[in-house]
Amino acid sequence: MTIDFHYIVQAIISMVVITTPMDPVKVLFFNQAIEDPPRKRTLAAARVALYVVVILGGTALVGQQALDLMGIDLDAFSVVGGLIIALMGLEMLAGGGGSRAQGEDQRKAGPEQGDALLIPLTLPLIAGPGGMATTITIAAGRSGWEGITAALIGVGVVALLAFVSYAVLSEAFTKIRPATMAIVQRIGGLLLATIGTQMLLGGLARFFG
Repeated sequence: MTIDFHYIVQAIISMVVITTPMDPVKVLFFNQAIEDPPRKRTLAAARVALYVVVILGGTALVGQQALDLMGIDLDAFSVVGGLIIALMGLEMLAGGGGSRAQGEDQRKAGPEQGDALLIPLTLPLIAGPGGMATTITIAAGRSGWEGITAALIGVGVVALLAFVSYAVLSEAFTKIRPATMAIVQRIGGLLLATIGTQMLLGGLARFFG
């Protein structure tokens, strides 16, 4: 198997840009998730990194085959994912807080209702439809194991950045005032809505183009 370092670098950049594990809004979500129930920051960060590896790593290995088996078009998958992310962003923009679609109600209900580190932080905010579609595209971009290897390396970099962000940088965000946090979340909502809309339009253009 030949190693195309240029393609690996492209894969890493693409994965980091689409998943943005160091996004301040996602760091805020992480801090909220470890408050109730109280969790150790480093262990919680390691758990998020593990979720990323399992979800996106599994997508790199069997994602395209799974979509083909279910008869799901990759571009249609991107359209639906973009719509979900855009709606989440609009809800955050209007309310200045977490979106119900992102699992905010589930987080407040307590740990027995689900793990907020998994939903909404890892899925869909990090390893969501956009990240899955990007991973599948990278894995399918080269024949044999070359594309899959590049995708897995990109997944590893994303998981590492997520761990560093949440284990080290997230503590600084605990000093942010609630009013400032609401402003940041509204800005994050605007960004999520924009990213989701771009994904939706791009998927539509490819599907009908």
